[in-house]
Amino acid sequence: MSSQSFNRPGAVDLSELARNAGEAPAPGAPSTTPAGASGQTWVTEATEENFNEFAQKSVQYPVLALFTSPRAQGADATVAALARITDEAQGRWLMVTVDVDANPRLAQTLGIQAVPMLVAIIGGQAAPLAQGTMDENQLRQITDQVAQAAVSSGMVGRAEAISKPSTTTATEEQPKDDPRTAQAEQLIADGKFDEAVAAYDALLANQPNDAVLKAGRAGAAVLGRLAGTDPRELLQSAQGAPDDLEAQLAAADAQVLGGDVKGGFDRLVETIRRTRDEDQDRARTRLLELFDLVGPDDPNVAPARRSLAAALF
Repeated sequence: MSSQSFNRPGAVDLSELARNAGEAPAPGAPSTTPAGASGQTWVTEATEENFNEFAQKSVQYPVLALFTSPRAQGADATVAALARITDEAQGRWLMVTVDVDANPRLAQTLGIQAVPMLVAIIGGQAAPLAQGTMDENQLRQITDQVAQAAVSSGMVGRAEAISKPSTTTATEEQPKDDPRTAQAEQLIADGKFDEAVAAYDALLANQPNDAVLKAGRAGAAVLGRLAGTDPRELLQSAQGAPDDLEAQLAAADAQVLGGDVKGGFDRLVETIRRTRDEDQDRARTRLLELFDLVGPDDPNVAPARRSLAAALF
């Protein structure tokens, strides 16, 4: 299937991304772990009537379209696994599912010949990523590549969460957008990262320990540092220069933002072990900032804090 254009500005070349995704190993047993039960999701359904609306959003953030059918054996497990990974990413991309039986013209337009079929839409261009049932490891490889492709092309927006249907009592409230951060989030969407950091700093002056504000500031700072860079090149540069502090800091940013949180933390801990004085303090400060980015509940934070303490003392 050739790439399809939705005639939007800012298109990026997806050919290499599609080739890389196609090199993933053959699928193993599909994951059947149920998705999380939070009040928000970044997964929704698309139809022939609204698909173009989602394609237009791809100039701000990637859209992953999973074409499927109730008749496709094993497809439900693939949908569930990708939905779980998507919600973990919290807006790095939006996932839409398309029932080809209910939307045959859309499937025909995009050349969908077999399902399940995963298609990436970035910058208004669509490219096939994988066909057939996929396990969670495969899907994580693919989504990491999608996230890196978006960052390297300067696409730094985040998808807004979609409220899930309530499974609790009517009196329980679903999470709502934080009105305090609306201005800063808009600045991030506009690519004005320094201004977004300043906006978060102004909020943190009155609430210095607010985890939401700290995460937002860290995210704006990381996105600003990575804008216009190629994560793969950053990782390659760091691999060949273990004593280059700037290379290690940039690679850690790319790893954490791309989803390899443990790898980014481990890289910085090792850098802290090898450095002294000002360089060591810069690496330590960067690690603490990335702790703020992922939040204290991330399972990688506690062991990384222990490793940090051991490296310092």
